[in-house]
Amino acid sequence: MVKEIVQGSWAAGAAACLLLGLAGAPALAQTAAAQAAAGGFHEFEGSWSGSGTLSHTDGRTERLRCGADYVARGDVMSQRLRCRSDTTGFDLINTLRNEGGRLAGEWVETSRNVRGPLAGRLGRGSMQGSAQGPGFSAGISVAVKGNRQSVSIRSQGGDIAAVSIALVRGR
Repeated sequence: MVKEIVQGSWAAGAAACLLLGLAGAPALAQTAAAQAAAGGFHEFEGSWSGSGTLSHTDGRTERLRCGADYVARGDVMSQRLRCRSDTTGFDLINTLRNEGGRLAGEWVETSRNVRGPLAGRLGRGSMQGSAQGPGFSAGISVAVKGNRQSVSIRSQGGDIAAVSIALVRGR
């Protein structure tokens, strides 16, 4: 059971990393003042959906189907990410605070009742971050182009080696 919890915690933390890294397309109609008032999270807001691949350390891969929702208020953003494969899934709720381009927050995977810290850096069209959890750590890289984004996660610990997801806003 401990092994299942640690492995499940990795999945939750990997998904938290995804959330940390999810960045949307710039809202072209917004002014610089409106973007500043949104605490730097204006690119994140809205609903996203897509698919990806979860790679296990033993070489197996699984397809993921994901949906995400983001609500920003000033320098704080709440996120929810739900991903499913044929054999597993996770449901994460996260809160992030932007402090001058530095991100800090917490992830909670609700189905497994596990949590951990998030940290990273927010840049224009990119994000780098990390998540910690019981028995694992994971790093993330995100690239945004238009209304599409790609997310890449690499983990140390657990049975998951990598996660790769492509999302589109508003589908």
